[in-house]
Amino acid sequence: MTQGEVLRGIAHIGCIVILTLLFITPVQAAISDIPAGGTVFIGEEGLDITACGIASGDTIGWFAPGSSPATGSPGITIQVSDATAFYVAPQTFQGRTGTWYNMRTNSPAIIVADPNLSIRVYDVGYGQIDRTGLWVPMDFELQFRIETNLHAMAVRPGVAGAPIEVRVNQKDGIEYSTLTNRAGVATPLLFAVDRNPYMTGPIWYPDAGYSRGAYEFYAFCNANNMNDNYNVVGKTITPRSETVSLSRTTTTTPAPMQTPTPTPKPTVVATPSPTVVTPTPDPTPVATEEPAATPIPDPTAAPLALATSLGAVAVIAHLRQRNK
Repeated sequence: MTQGEVLRGIAHIGCIVILTLLFITPVQAAISDIPAGGTVFIGEEGLDITACGIASGDTIGWFAPGSSPATGSPGITIQVSDATAFYVAPQTFQGRTGTWYNMRTNSPAIIVADPNLSIRVYDVGYGQIDRTGLWVPMDFELQFRIETNLHAMAVRPGVAGAPIEVRVNQKDGIEYSTLTNRAGVATPLLFAVDRNPYMTGPIWYPDAGYSRGAYEFYAFCNANNMNDNYNVVGKTITPRSETVSLSRTTTTTPAPMQTPTPTPKPTVVATPSPTVVTPTPDPTPVATEEPAATPIPDPTAAPLALATSLGAVAVIAHLRQRNK
């Protein structure tokens, strides 16, 4: 290797170091810079709270709910020895969250919060259902859901979000700090959480070379050494007992549903039938026969016949009388 190549190599390494320092140093410094009225979390140390109007040697005080400098006395006061390296000590601030006042000006200075943190695992393409503690097929793509109040760190200058790390452990002892998704993209398990809840998006595809079986996962935040100073489950770290199990079963990826386009029915235009006028036939005359005349009997015929009959009876009676 020539001297020129060596010099170029040194210059290249020097540029990388300088760019790295430019990129990292402000972020590391910024996460400890608290803006006026900003929120600090129990366990954080090395905070610069001068932008909150607090100088080294000032006294800050906490008032019970419903009380303030205008209405009462502080429940507790502490003196800030170094306003550029402030420590939110658990033994001092636990149970005393909320607004702390600058007793020199009687004005709000900082807001102290007790951190909280939880994590669950969800599927991506099958309804985004919580799969924590369940078996899932190997071809399910997975994501994590992080719930926390640490997202308030995103308002600090130059901070994208609270740095929350996730770890995934296989039962046989392998720990993952990076996971691969269906597209083959490897994602480091460090997230700048700027909202609540926070979804990581698709980062874990079990069929990308991961063994079947149970996996434990957990999350933690050690911004400004808060987890080191306040290692409490549910606050700066989640339980290590959360699991998801990868099964042998696979599923068929559902095809996207297509909404059928209705075929319009042809409009039937009714063609009117021609009107046919049927002539009404003239009525056929019906011949009415005159009824035969009923003969009227002669009114004298009946008495005459009766008289004749009576005469005959009389003659017969006379003849019988004579013969006796």
